[in-house]
Amino acid sequence: MSGRRGGSPGDADLPLSPLQVRRLHQLVAAELARAGIQVRPVGEELVTDGGAVFPLRDLAAECTTQPTDHWPQLVDRHVQDVLMPGPASLDELPDHTLLEAAALQLVPTDSLPDGWDPEAPALTDDLTSVVTLDLGDEALTPRAEALVARAPHVPWRDRAEANLRDKAREMPLQHERVEPVDDPDAGFEVVLGESGLVASTSLVLDDVLDRVEEEDAGRGVLVGVPFRHQLVLRVVEGPGLGRSLAAMADYVSTTHALAPGPISPLVHWVHHDDWLPVTRAGDDGGAAERRLAEALDPEVAQALDI
Repeated sequence: MSGRRGGSPGDADLPLSPLQVRRLHQLVAAELARAGIQVRPVGEELVTDGGAVFPLRDLAAECTTQPTDHWPQLVDRHVQDVLMPGPASLDELPDHTLLEAAALQLVPTDSLPDGWDPEAPALTDDLTSVVTLDLGDEALTPRAEALVARAPHVPWRDRAEANLRDKAREMPLQHERVEPVDDPDAGFEVVLGESGLVASTSLVLDDVLDRVEEEDAGRGVLVGVPFRHQLVLRVVEGPGLGRSLAAMADYVSTTHALAPGPISPLVHWVHHDDWLPVTRAGDDGGAAERRLAEALDPEVAQALDI
């Protein structure tokens, strides 16, 4: 799938009249619904509740060249190309491009049609990592079977993880520390970037921690992935952890609700590559703290005053 950042449902900047934009939305949404994917319009995109993004600009430009009674066929072909880029699509890319572009991507599980990648590990009930092809201005996420058919001897997931590590070390990132007023111990780190793989770098967490000059002391890291371009972090260490978790929970859920390309509204405890949600929808700070305290070693929780 390819994606760009969008705005509110009413500000679609497409080369069509408002009536034509609504018609295009309806056609694409209906075609995606046949694949079990529910979407809503957000600016120039259609977005699932789970965070998958379907840009419409290229399709809209093509529609301007055709009478409206031909639009259903255009939409059908476009959606099929997006959902199931087969060997023909992949064959247009040279081997070196495929190998360099492969990267792990963190996606909401409900944004994936059934059987997309049978071997993709589910990190939590709602988060999965898949192999995507990061092609710069766009990303292509083929079914696993299409990648295997193109290059059956390539260990795609291993290659994708290695490439993601390289990106985590090298991609341009903005880093800032967010601290509640008068409570610096409750602060956390926010990482932003133009790449749609910023949140996915949580899959190679040590490399990101190096970038923000933090280190997992063995107790894990609190991680938020509100949308594709942002990662929120707090190492499980030091005073103020419980208050930091409460502040993170509010920040992540609010950002997830507003940003295009949303991934998850929850804060997770990541420890030895295991992911555990420690917040839930509607949590207050106390409930999140209790859940984290139950997950940690009791002596650690007591030492961290949660």
